[in-house]
Amino acid sequence: MTRRLVLAAAGLGVIALAAALPGCSSKGGQPSSATSSSAAPPSTTVMIGGNKHTIMTKVDCTATAAQPSATPAESGDLTTRITVHDDSASLSLALSDEKPPSVDSFSISLKAGSGEYRLPDQAPQSATQVQATKDGKSYTVTGTGQGVSPNQGDVHQVTFGIHVTCP
Repeated sequence: MTRRLVLAAAGLGVIALAAALPGCSSKGGQPSSATSSSAAPPSTTVMIGGNKHTIMTKVDCTATAAQPSATPAESGDLTTRITVHDDSASLSLALSDEKPPSVDSFSISLKAGSGEYRLPDQAPQSATQVQATKDGKSYTVTGTGQGVSPNQGDVHQVTFGIHVTCP
């Protein structure tokens, strides 16, 4: 009877070991990555007036033929329109397909602490006022725009930075 219990226990140990082996990989003891199939959620970073906010919602990107007669005028052959928002921030960008991309228009809002930064839809007044870079599907846009800051009632130059990736 004791011998049967020992054999049964040994058999259960072999079954448990066999069940655990498929979870191993040949990556030097690192866990198998097969169980993690979801990608990191998209994120967009908005920085205005020393305040930083990360938007973790879907980014909408559409590319259409540029419209030089639009107001504001669009440059290049294609215009990529990017929009993303959550409860605290929203942004809208129109970027050309030029290298580097030019920013044809932008609008940004960010609720921060005691108020809200607002830069309504506008075109840059000069080529150096707002600049963009593109790396694959990611854009970084920095510059200044006409807007209002919390606790300041007048319209003035507001500095901002954005990093966004299209799907």
